[in-house]
Amino acid sequence: MDPLLLVRRVPAHRLAVTRRITAGWDTPDVQWWELVDPICDDEQPAAALAAVQSDGTTFRLIRLAAPPGRHDLAVQVLQGLVDALRAGSAHRLAAALPSNGHDLLRQAGFRPDRGTWTVDL
Repeated sequence: MDPLLLVRRVPAHRLAVTRRITAGWDTPDVQWWELVDPICDDEQPAAALAAVQSDGTTFRLIRLAAPPGRHDLAVQVLQGLVDALRAGSAHRLAAALPSNGHDLLRQAGFRPDRGTWTVDL
């Protein structure tokens, strides 16, 4: 049986672990979200990561990371991110991944919209 994985905003005490994995991607205005097994210790890296920036009404997916060949984890972190953001005030999540990421976006519920991929929150 696969473990139950949780999508959450990376807590402050785990940011050091995230920054080790994502060196070069981290800027102050980025929110990191992680897919984790909640029973693992905090030194265990996330199964997948997503980074977003917000302008208040729209979040933009700027990075997505999952182990090679684990598209299922990438889709899972995106679906969890959409669910989590729906609880807030933003109206849309937009993504501009390279063409090899379009299938992941489609599986996570995104639709093409004028050169980008979006999902309404």
